[in-house]
Parts: sequence; C-alpha cells; structure tokens
Amino acid sequence: MLIGKGTLIMRNGRRLSVTYRFGSDYDDRRAGYLLCDTSQIDPAALCDRLHVICNDGTDVVVLVLHSSDQHLGVIGRVLPNPTDSQR
Repeated sequence: MLIGKGTLIMRNGRRLSVTYRFGSDYDDRRAGYLLCDTSQIDPAALCDRLHVICNDGTDVVVLVLHSSDQHLGVIGRVLPNPTDSQR
C-alpha cells in the first residue's frame, strides 16, 4: 500500500491538500482513496480527470469512482516523468 500526502488539482485550478492511500500500485496504475474535505466542492467538479501531485513528485491522473464529504475513491495512472524521456 502506498500512503502519503499530496495535492489534488482540479480542472479549474483549485488545489486541495490530500492524504492518499493507494491499495493497488500495479505498474503505472493506481487505485485507492484520497482523504480530504470535499464538503465545499461542487460534485460536478469531480466528474472530470483530476491530477494528484504526490509529495515525491509523482503525477497521477485520477478518475473519481465514489465520493463523500471526507474521501474520494479513485483509479488512476501515473504520468511519465518528462525528464525520463530525455535520458
């Protein structure tokens, strides 16, 4: 299980601090939960692809499968690091 802190970035640019708990980390895929307060967020803002920037610099594009006021159930894929392609 991958556990850590990061930032959820929505399409409108809004940022939200999250704690992530990815129970699945097979290859470049992720599945798990983002723990955060979503009570003040319009649920329609969660219907698009979102980015989670993990504190280690990993960028994960996520899709919300389930939401509540305190967590988001997500699946996603790690984006390739642009510096990796320059090696």
